[in-house]
Amino acid sequence: MRKRKRLVAGLVWIVAVSLMLAGCGGNSNSNNGNGGAAGTPSSTPSSSVEPSPTASADPIKLTLWGGVPPESGPQEVVDNWNKENPDIQLEYVRFVNDDAGNLKLDTALMSSQPVDMYVGYDYSLYEKRIKAGNALDLSAFTDYSVNDKMGEGAAFWTVDDKYYGVPTTKGPSFVWLNKDMLDEKGLEVPTEWGLDELRDYAAKLKDDNVWGLAQSDYYFNVPINGSMRKQSLQLTNPDGTSAFDNPFTVKTLQVYSDMMFTDKSLMPHTEQITSKPALDQMFVKGETAMLFSTNQVFRTTNNLAEFPRTFKVAAAPAPKVEKDQTDYIYAGGLGDVISINPRSKHPEAAWKFIQWYADGGMLPMSAGGRVPASKDFPIDEAVALMFKGAEDTYDLESIKRVIFGNLPLGLSRLDRKTGSEQQAVYDNVFSGKLTPEEGAKELARVHNKNLQESSK
Repeated sequence: MRKRKRLVAGLVWIVAVSLMLAGCGGNSNSNNGNGGAAGTPSSTPSSSVEPSPTASADPIKLTLWGGVPPESGPQEVVDNWNKENPDIQLEYVRFVNDDAGNLKLDTALMSSQPVDMYVGYDYSLYEKRIKAGNALDLSAFTDYSVNDKMGEGAAFWTVDDKYYGVPTTKGPSFVWLNKDMLDEKGLEVPTEWGLDELRDYAAKLKDDNVWGLAQSDYYFNVPINGSMRKQSLQLTNPDGTSAFDNPFTVKTLQVYSDMMFTDKSLMPHTEQITSKPALDQMFVKGETAMLFSTNQVFRTTNNLAEFPRTFKVAAAPAPKVEKDQTDYIYAGGLGDVISINPRSKHPEAAWKFIQWYADGGMLPMSAGGRVPASKDFPIDEAVALMFKGAEDTYDLESIKRVIFGNLPLGLSRLDRKTGSEQQAVYDNVFSGKLTPEEGAKELARVHNKNLQESSK
């Protein structure tokens, strides 16, 4: 009898172990999320995430790398996604968007560190990652049209007519205005203007304690580049040579020189280099009537506790060189491009997140001034978050017109080396060492030198 009991118990144990091993085998097959080897999709990504009948109860885990501090929106995005999608859980990893931070991301992409998705902020780095095989070709996903959702400016981010990332924000350059000062002078908020009008406004708005306009070095090239961008993202002529030596460049350099030295409505360039003023703080303190910048200034204009102000803030589009230009492309374009790592085990789940994020999930990012690009984004909700607690201190009609309007936006593909070397040319023009005509020729010479070097 004892032998029989021992035999039965042994059979029961063998059956239990067999069932347990079979269950483990089913779980291990589903861990990739795509049925293939780790890190390599075994088939064309599908447009939706369907759970496998043998899938584990454990959620898919995704990792997103981005350059924005978690507390400035990303963590709330992650929390919202995780709450809505218990089967796909997301973790955010922050890298600083500088040379060291981008090297850290590139190293992670080439190693076994978990990077399912990452945000790109610079075209040259984006292109380099694509060539290195670190960005998934998104053309296999057919359920979301980036062109239709994001508009004309999205095409800047194509490589060989393909998208390897989805641009999610737009960051136009525009002019912030102290509307109270405009009202005092009987000036309307401009809806379209050129450099002549900008100069006229600055001259009328300045006084002994207030500059008419403030802007950083970067914005000197905005009207210049915007006048050439339509013909070439590389800012070249049809024959491939630099297009910088043109009348629009000369006029831009002349107007800014006149504002500094004749009108004295714009802080002289040499003085600005020496004093290094915080331009956003100058604006909220009423020390300048206008500020040429981007939506990054929201953080300061919204900070009424630290920078209390009584005036209303309005916005005008960036000035063209000539008001009647019809082929002008406004600086700013689309950005915050989210790419999928080709080695991700879960490309379909990552694609699902990107669509959700672009069309509404990125709402918490709006509080930090990030402007959503998708036409399907709830704009009124974004505006409410951007100006929460300070709504009454803005001329919201003008701001919505500029930031969420239909201005043709774009970025140039001028290489970093040329952009850096051209800065020395602006320094020489605005210190009187070069005339505007000489400056235009020198900008072209520097550009041509680098074009020739890159073609070798």
